[in-house]
Amino acid sequence: MGGGSVTWCRMTRHVTRWRIRFAALPALLVSAALLSAQAPPAAQRAAAAAPERIADGVLLHRLDDPALLNPAGPVSVQALQLDPKRVRLETGVAGNVSPARETVESIARRRGALAAINAGFFALADGKPVALLKSAGALLGRTRRSRGAVALSDRRGRPRLLFDRVTVEGATDDAKAYRTRLGTKPKDWAGARDAVSGAGLLMLDGREFHEWTDEGLAAGFDTTRHPRTVIGVDGGGAVWLITVDGRQPALSLGMSFIELQGLARRLGLRSALNLDGGGSTTMVVQGTIVNHPSDATGPRQVSDAILVLPR
Repeated sequence: MGGGSVTWCRMTRHVTRWRIRFAALPALLVSAALLSAQAPPAAQRAAAAAPERIADGVLLHRLDDPALLNPAGPVSVQALQLDPKRVRLETGVAGNVSPARETVESIARRRGALAAINAGFFALADGKPVALLKSAGALLGRTRRSRGAVALSDRRGRPRLLFDRVTVEGATDDAKAYRTRLGTKPKDWAGARDAVSGAGLLMLDGREFHEWTDEGLAAGFDTTRHPRTVIGVDGGGAVWLITVDGRQPALSLGMSFIELQGLARRLGLRSALNLDGGGSTTMVVQGTIVNHPSDATGPRQVSDAILVLPR
């Protein structure tokens, strides 16, 4: 009888200990989930790990996380993070004339830019802009399609980027020539010193777009992976210039619009615009091409570029 009581007590203690352990398990799982949710995404960790300082207010991040693609695969991303208090943005045109064609590397070197990316769409035959393009206050390209566009203006010593879907027609560069679709004022586009159309407004003030009929994109342009060039602004006001290499299976597959939006979210962007891409996609930093242009003949000559200049 006494031995049975001792055995019963020991069994009771074992059962109690197991109940405590199982009772604690949900709390441990919740804690683990919270820690996982609080950890930054892989691309953010990579972007924050070791950016290269190019100049005051200019950081270069390189990302190669296969999870940026769905399904995952090789990818190579170059992302310039710009402090608008330290740098200014301008468009630069090939040969300082239009139409013309010149490599982004040559445009950047001629203008003394810290960095540059390709910008607007153009005719391969002669470099004529096929959408909105303003440079140094001159309106060089117009469009009847309400393409996503960005205007680069400067207020109180800080760049101000406007994003919208915009048409511009007519011979004059005044507010009457502009039509905006998403709330910006035509007079602000007319007053901007520089502006350029892309093809695919990805995000605006945190709102993602998933329909681009108004922009008249070619079938499959948004869903097929291509080399891409993007300009955006994050929640802290930093400007981002991004290139995504593509059409090189061993190095980088490129991105669809959905994948670009995922990249934009990971970098904290609130507004983002897809610019010209494909073989035009080029990023130049301190006179050197830092991405991998996809044309077999080498860096493509383009119509225009967005330049990063010291303030």
